[in-house]
Amino acid sequence: MKYSLPISAFVCLLSFHSGLSIANDSAFEELAELKRNANAPFEEQKKEFYAWLDNYLSEYESWRDQYTAGLDQKKLELIDSWGSGEVDSKTKSVEYSKNNQTKQVIDYENNTITVSALVSTDEELQKAKSQLSQHQLTLGGQTLDLSQATVNQASVQYSASAENSEKNFIIEQTLSQMNELDVQAERLVLANTGIPESFIRERAHTKKIELLKHSKDRIANIAHKYQQKRREFGLPEQPTVVNAELASDDTSSKPSHTPPPEQVAKQPTSQQLPEAEQAPKKIVAKPPVTQPVKSHKPKTIVSYTIKLPEGNLKARASQYQPLAAKESKKWDIDQALVMAIMHSESAFRPNAKSHIPAFGLMQVVPTSAGHDVNKRIHNIDSPMPVQDLYQPPKNVATGTAYLHILNDKYLRSIKDDKSRLYCVIAAYNTGAGNVARAFNPDRSTSIKKAAKIINTMSPQQVYDHLVANLPYDETKNYLRKVNSRIALYM
Repeated sequence: MKYSLPISAFVCLLSFHSGLSIANDSAFEELAELKRNANAPFEEQKKEFYAWLDNYLSEYESWRDQYTAGLDQKKLELIDSWGSGEVDSKTKSVEYSKNNQTKQVIDYENNTITVSALVSTDEELQKAKSQLSQHQLTLGGQTLDLSQATVNQASVQYSASAENSEKNFIIEQTLSQMNELDVQAERLVLANTGIPESFIRERAHTKKIELLKHSKDRIANIAHKYQQKRREFGLPEQPTVVNAELASDDTSSKPSHTPPPEQVAKQPTSQQLPEAEQAPKKIVAKPPVTQPVKSHKPKTIVSYTIKLPEGNLKARASQYQPLAAKESKKWDIDQALVMAIMHSESAFRPNAKSHIPAFGLMQVVPTSAGHDVNKRIHNIDSPMPVQDLYQPPKNVATGTAYLHILNDKYLRSIKDDKSRLYCVIAAYNTGAGNVARAFNPDRSTSIKKAAKIINTMSPQQVYDHLVANLPYDETKNYLRKVNSRIALYM
């Protein structure tokens, strides 16, 4: 028997089947969309996290750049009057009068104090000499008599040597800030945050390029200021030695995942460059042909210099010795090392500030050593406030805790105590990664790999190797200085 399907029923069945197909297609599309959406958030979140990290790190760098801009402006104003832009450093205190016509410089490195006056006429010169010779200074409760001072008198000539000194200031500051970028990058790598090392190193490289480009503009501003002042006073232009590396705009080289310093942007320095880089050839810039515009006579600087009282450094050191004793005992760090670092970093001045900038007795940088100590010791994942670092107890506690982190965590695989001491001193200045680079043939930042090499060497060989191979001259000199001063406090 035949069964026939009514036309209407067939149409209904066909419609149902068609609807089912459409529904299935739609379901597959939804699944595909869900899959795409599941992948997209991860990539977006990763990008957002990298952007957040970049902005977070940029906050300090923005503050650093604002500080540098203010410092540059101040130095240009001082050059205008004094022919040089002498300012505070971590071992020097410089104070100017409100009218900017006198200044007092206490050089704690050379143990001297100098009082200077800026004068325009012979009459003013004689008056200044009379006043300065009778002037008495009070320092640390002691009265200093300038009547026995060494007197120096010189006109403001806006010389090539003064100009080069200002340019070298920028170069050295830039190198110190580049060094600090290395330390900051190393802190992030060792913190095991999950951020790819390639991203951290690439960012540090990019920021170094920016610093180098900016330093060229800053140096050009210095050159322009001196040329302007020489024209103003009808002084002859003088050829100045500039660094050929600064003349290059080539910043296209990209770092590897762990870029050695020689692959990072070439550094504008009058010092010895990092290992494997050729020293830049120096060229003499031809002075522009300008018509002198003689208007008036340059001013004269008269200066009185005397030695600081004997025992001045010792008195300051004794004031902070109890803090060093307390913190070194807490963290099992040699007290003599803490004192030698304070001596070298600030000459025992709690208000010392470098041009990185770093702060206080042990010159702590808020975003590197300060952040490391906050996170590892205090469980606070943020930089240390600057105002805290001007407080001696907080500063010495932070600096000594950072020595503990270097000695007992980052560099613990170095077996010999003295070899590890040399590496800790260098790392306090340049970071554990740059210490590793000095030993690793591939210039990688692997501390584990470097420790295997270090453990085959004698302490003296380790010291000599560091002095010969550390990336920055600043760190080489720092190691020499701190190591030689440890004996003073044993």
